[in-house]
Amino acid sequence: MKILKLDMTHNKIIEEELSDDFTWGGRGLVDHLLTQNMNPNSHPLSLDSVFVLACGMLAGTSAPNSSRISVGGKSLLTGGIKEANSGGTAGDIMGRLGIMAVMAKGKSKKPQLLMITSKGARLEDASFVSGLKNYDACQKLREKYGEKISIVLTGPAGEKGMANSTVAVSDVQGRPARHAARGGLGAVMGAKGLKAILLDGKGNKSRDPKNPAAFKAAVKDAVNVIMSMQVGKDLRAQGTATWINSCNSTGQMPTFNHTLGSWDKKDSINGAALAKAVAKRGGQMAHACMPGCVVRCSNNYLGPDGEYITSALEYETLAMLGSNLGIDDLDTIAKLDRYCDELGIDTIETGNTLGALNHAGMFEFGDGKKALEYVREIEKGTPMGMILGSGTETACKTLGIDRVPAIRGLGIPAHMARSQKGWGVSYATSPQGADHTAGAVGEDPLSPYGQADRSRYSQISMAAFDSLGMCWFTFINGSYDLLLPMINALYDLNWDARQYLEMGEDMIRMEIAFNRKAGLGPEQEQMPQWLKQESLPPTNAKFDVADEDFNKVWKDF
Repeated sequence: MKILKLDMTHNKIIEEELSDDFTWGGRGLVDHLLTQNMNPNSHPLSLDSVFVLACGMLAGTSAPNSSRISVGGKSLLTGGIKEANSGGTAGDIMGRLGIMAVMAKGKSKKPQLLMITSKGARLEDASFVSGLKNYDACQKLREKYGEKISIVLTGPAGEKGMANSTVAVSDVQGRPARHAARGGLGAVMGAKGLKAILLDGKGNKSRDPKNPAAFKAAVKDAVNVIMSMQVGKDLRAQGTATWINSCNSTGQMPTFNHTLGSWDKKDSINGAALAKAVAKRGGQMAHACMPGCVVRCSNNYLGPDGEYITSALEYETLAMLGSNLGIDDLDTIAKLDRYCDELGIDTIETGNTLGALNHAGMFEFGDGKKALEYVREIEKGTPMGMILGSGTETACKTLGIDRVPAIRGLGIPAHMARSQKGWGVSYATSPQGADHTAGAVGEDPLSPYGQADRSRYSQISMAAFDSLGMCWFTFINGSYDLLLPMINALYDLNWDARQYLEMGEDMIRMEIAFNRKAGLGPEQEQMPQWLKQESLPPTNAKFDVADEDFNKVWKDF
């Protein structure tokens, strides 16, 4: 396995071979490369800034759902280290090509793309796709380089340096429908002059485990357990929209700019409504976004005319662009999602930004037409569009909005901190910022007590899991009898649960160290006052976890 180091300023590629005992992958490899190769005080868009693309420890193997890809850099939104990950085809092909990571530094004078094949890697001119929306860019790239290539690219928002910008990854059908969305890392990629990374895995076989028989048996065990879970069956039937009902009933679904935790119109956007619309129009539920996916929670959503609009309508998108904006029409939400995918902007961040405009009298809840107009402003790059594309916190400051739906610089995810208090602790204390996958906590959600310990364990466990390249929706993180046999057989290790969690602890330490050097201290790890002061119907909860509990999470780190 190797790492490709790109000097974008001088158009050079250096290949670094990794030793057999090198086990960093995914988010852990992002942390390792950023802490070793970047000054944390560098501006995210500067020459000295670093952009990383990394596959997981299990990538390129038959391990189920192991093809997620991580991107990383210093975030324009949080001001600290950031990793975001995505499904799609890139992780699998990177693993099979023997490439654990691509690291880019410097800046090219013209847009470039990196082409990686079994014969090597080369930089080429990408001017012919510069400025194009993501779907058009992918089509042109596939026409030139082949239908089977995997594509990782930054969209128009990233090329413009917008803080709300994603890195898109092509799915099994070659569409840029999967996004490493949180933290504005598309702008970091764009600042390198790196428009796209193309991966051609033609002729490359899966990686060879050190212990093939044990690995095969471990994979079989994991697949059997994942396929037997009821949650997996629900996801195949309704996608992640299946959680609309449960999140609504527990008062954690953002509604009307986080002023309510449930919505009386939830049946218009829930899993049943989505599955019905998809079936009626000839779309697809139980769609796999990556090779080797046995969960298949994605979907292909078609319009009334049977034309493809987007893949996929997920819970976070349905909540942030639906209930949070008071929009109860699936077609409108699908169009908003498609616009976000085309531009390369995060639906969570965008939903928060548009929702906040209501506070300033600039948006009426339920006005889907106006929401689409605002997203088009981002596409055009008008002054208003640039403000909206700068992220929720900056947009609110610019427009004089004092009730800012962001924590640590990131727009608040669709699991509300007042009704999920352990999750809220993670939003405030995670080195990654308010990322819903960085430390999910569901236990005793309305209690302010014990949440620091729950958050700490979840953050450590999720950090380790993010290194594997596996999908969260396998729901086997913490099932060490399933995870460890795959890791140990692939790498010829003898890890136990303690060693696995120590990997997560080491990652958190690297991330905290980076952030401290970047000037982010414990004083940033707090909740906005309005979350402490406003009651959230229907639970009528406020965020009342004691401030001193926040300091307990990483006091020994």
